[in-house]
Amino acid sequence: MIDRIEAEEHLRIIRSLMEKATIYRAISAPGALVGGGLSVCAAVAGLELSKPGADVPHEWLRFAIPWALVFGLTTIVNLLLLRKDARRRNEEFVSQRMQLAIRGMVPALLGGGFATFLSCDGGWAATASVWVLCYGISLLAASHFAPKSICWLGRAFFVAGCALIAGGSIFFSNWLGTNQMWVGHVIMGSTFGLFHLIYAVCTWPRKSAVAT
Repeated sequence: MIDRIEAEEHLRIIRSLMEKATIYRAISAPGALVGGGLSVCAAVAGLELSKPGADVPHEWLRFAIPWALVFGLTTIVNLLLLRKDARRRNEEFVSQRMQLAIRGMVPALLGGGFATFLSCDGGWAATASVWVLCYGISLLAASHFAPKSICWLGRAFFVAGCALIAGGSIFFSNWLGTNQMWVGHVIMGSTFGLFHLIYAVCTWPRKSAVAT
């Protein structure tokens, strides 16, 4: 009798996780679209700001601050989407599942944030490469609390980050001799921009999925 009750409880939990994973995938698609769109816009604007003749009062305004704003706005949009869905389903916004996911993601995100100080030597391309790697690690850290699509996105960022760091070191001597700010914007636009846009297209809710 106990085994049957436990089996039913496990089945209920599995169904709940599958349902929430599907819902989160549907919610994350618009958030990824916003984040990808903002990243592409920031990359295009950054390429203009990275030109030698651009009149910018501080170097960080050319790279770090615009990308910090993109990250902040994207995070706010995702939180608003999750909050809206939680209210619709009459569930608490900051659930235990979300807390565990955040705890898993925060260390890698903080590590990427501190990598910003690599730019003291003008290493914006190296900084962007570390950001890509750390973001991939953060997504993979939440793999137990997210749908498979998030895991695949994390793997794409992880592989891209490793390739950028290795390639920059082997072929470009840590990007020395290049316009690192220009390269950094290209890296960010190609990963945070295109990867998220591709993710949004692949996971956008279909009518059949909504009906079920």
